[in-house]
Amino acid sequence: MNPFPLSLGRLDHYTLLVADADACSRFHMDVLGFGWVREQKVNAGSAPEGEFDMLNHVLHLPGDPSRVVVVTQSLKEGSVFSKYLDAHGPGIHHVAYAVDDLAGAFRHLEEAGIPLTSNRIVHDPLSGLRQVFISREKTGYFMELIERTEVAEEGVFKEGNMAELANSMLSYLGEEEVQEAVPTRVEAELPGTVDAVVSFLSNPGNLPQWTAHQTVMQDAKGQWFERRLVGDVPLSVGVDGNRVRFKWSFDSGAFVVDFNVSAIESGVRVSVPLPEGVTGERAIRTASVITSELILLAASMGAEVESETLLRAREDIGRFHLEVYARPGA
Repeated sequence: MNPFPLSLGRLDHYTLLVADADACSRFHMDVLGFGWVREQKVNAGSAPEGEFDMLNHVLHLPGDPSRVVVVTQSLKEGSVFSKYLDAHGPGIHHVAYAVDDLAGAFRHLEEAGIPLTSNRIVHDPLSGLRQVFISREKTGYFMELIERTEVAEEGVFKEGNMAELANSMLSYLGEEEVQEAVPTRVEAELPGTVDAVVSFLSNPGNLPQWTAHQTVMQDAKGQWFERRLVGDVPLSVGVDGNRVRFKWSFDSGAFVVDFNVSAIESGVRVSVPLPEGVTGERAIRTASVITSELILLAASMGAEVESETLLRAREDIGRFHLEVYARPGA
């Protein structure tokens, strides 16, 4: 049975990428009758913690407050948004349609060989929002398929799905632009309390449950290490306030990864800066793996995560474990 055409629902939103969000929004409202909804500043991954790289003006369509256009402007020179704007000019970045069965649509698209920007559905564990982007080769713009829940209400855009929007652009930039636009950290929102998340993270014995570090062990003296093909690598985990630091000690030096945990209204936010020295394609790969790890961490902390999202995260972690196990250094 031919699964196409896909069963698309209503238009969820569309996004314009422009140099001046205020001027573009003002034209839509004053001349075309669009209505103001909200302004939103987001960090999609290229700005330091506590700063923003993206400005959104959310407007509703004339006469229909339930459908919106998002007018996006870069707030940081050199961000993926400014690089993409320089390369492709202003205009429609993507059009998003609601679907009832995103997993089924994703499977049909993959089986048909239709190019997507990611090999998995992106899932926000707290709101339940799920999304996937179809690449722009067929249409000249990206197409987003989105499945929302009552919590993931229309017209609300979180840092997680904004980061996925940013990631969708990377393959359309030149090599030098990719080097400058790679993410600097990965963030996720989880259920629970800061104390509970810090306590779970700080136990090295939990690492095989949610990370690619599947061979973490403890010796007779109580020292933790990770067994690899080239030998055992000493591992230490330290807690400094709400920061949990993982440190692997190699002959060439230490490799450090920090997990910063902070309280938010809906639970906690976990922010993971990419380790020092991780750049370019490795940074993109590392960010993808950390994203998978945060999905598994969310599930470990009691979040309801869609089964296919969990499966793909575990598959990604499994592949990366083999890379890490065979790696001679950090």
